[in-house]
Amino acid sequence: MRKGFGLTVRLAVLTGLLTLVILSTIGLALMSFGEYRQALSRLSDESTRALMTASRLKQQSESMVGSGALLLLADDHFGRRQAMFEISDREEWIRELLAELEASPATQGSFAELEATLADLVDSFDALDALVQRRIDTQALRLSRGPHDEDSVVRLYHLEERIAEQMRTNRALSMKLGVAVGYHVNHIRSQLESSVNRLNEEIGQRERLLAGFAGVAMLVLLVTVFYVSRSVVYRVLRLHRAISRERPAPEELDVSGNDEIARMASSIQRYMHNISDNERRILAMNRELDFMASHDALTHLYNRHHFERAINERQQTLDSELYSVVMVDIDHFKRINDNHGHDAGDQVIRMVAHQLSRGLPDSALLARYGGEEFVALVPGCSAAAVAPMLDAIRHTLMDAAVQVDGVTLWVTVSFGVAQKIPDAAFSRCLKAADEALYEAKRCGRNRVVIRPLRQSDSEEDSDG
Repeated sequence: MRKGFGLTVRLAVLTGLLTLVILSTIGLALMSFGEYRQALSRLSDESTRALMTASRLKQQSESMVGSGALLLLADDHFGRRQAMFEISDREEWIRELLAELEASPATQGSFAELEATLADLVDSFDALDALVQRRIDTQALRLSRGPHDEDSVVRLYHLEERIAEQMRTNRALSMKLGVAVGYHVNHIRSQLESSVNRLNEEIGQRERLLAGFAGVAMLVLLVTVFYVSRSVVYRVLRLHRAISRERPAPEELDVSGNDEIARMASSIQRYMHNISDNERRILAMNRELDFMASHDALTHLYNRHHFERAINERQQTLDSELYSVVMVDIDHFKRINDNHGHDAGDQVIRMVAHQLSRGLPDSALLARYGGEEFVALVPGCSAAAVAPMLDAIRHTLMDAAVQVDGVTLWVTVSFGVAQKIPDAAFSRCLKAADEALYEAKRCGRNRVVIRPLRQSDSEEDSDG
């Protein structure tokens, strides 16, 4: 017991030490991350907000050129006023962003040049609007006078030249405005980089401290892993290898010692002994159950369930090959049961099953279909080829006898045979064999009746 107690205590001590070092490392990391988060919060309150404002201002200033393109493409006064409304909206938005950027403590320098450039750009758009308005009016006048009005054509040509010149002026002013905004964006970025560099220096110091704690934790972890590997894992692996074999032997288990692992190995060894004993009994029972699931208990032939399942599995093969189906019935079997008892009936059934197994080919699928009835599938044989085999079995049964309590019982059997019906399912052939069996019974029993193919077979199949 002392060994088991010592193993538990040593593992607990090593685990506690490792936990303490890890918790200390996590605490230092959390404290460093808290300070880092506070510093980032300070940066986001001023510089980051200013940078985002400046970026939006730059984006809006660059969009002014796109708004000018809308004005240039306007072909009526409604489109022109709509484009000017968008330009005015962007101007107002730029002035609001400019005021917000001027009020930010993170920005320095004068915004006079930026404001002057914005005013020049707005005046330039007003001039462009006047030219576009004149172009629209001139186009309307030309349409009213007809396509041969040369004066209107000349005026439109000069207006297009002035509009193109005004657009070049707009682009130059937009670029100047973008450069002015870019100056402030770069200034804010430089301030952010400076703050981040200072923060990185502080984080670097904490990283070195964390690396020291991590080294201690790693050392404790290695000691723990080595101890657990030697005292626990190695022994457990040996135990696992012993019980993982396909047929593990209980004597291969190492049960030496008095700790938890030794006691577990001893319990597994006892359990394996019990499993081996139970396995032998279960295998014997499974073999018997497997046989009973597909065979008839009295005759040891296949049962009806197995026969039908085998037919379903061989359906594709049956569709492409010749076969015959045989239905068998013991004559006057109820009279045998009534007069001599069920034991006598069972002896008769076993004797008939034995003769059927001997007389049919090995390839035949023979099953007890129920009561005194048997069914057989004979692949590769026509009804004419199967009939002599059945007739030989019939004569053998006529010569055989069953002795029951000093009484000799003579047994006869009726056979119904049907050959594969072209383009018909197996069930049609089975039904035809049953019809032949009924005909054999009707004609006096103890005979083989072949059910011939009929014209109605194909017609009935096509109707189905």
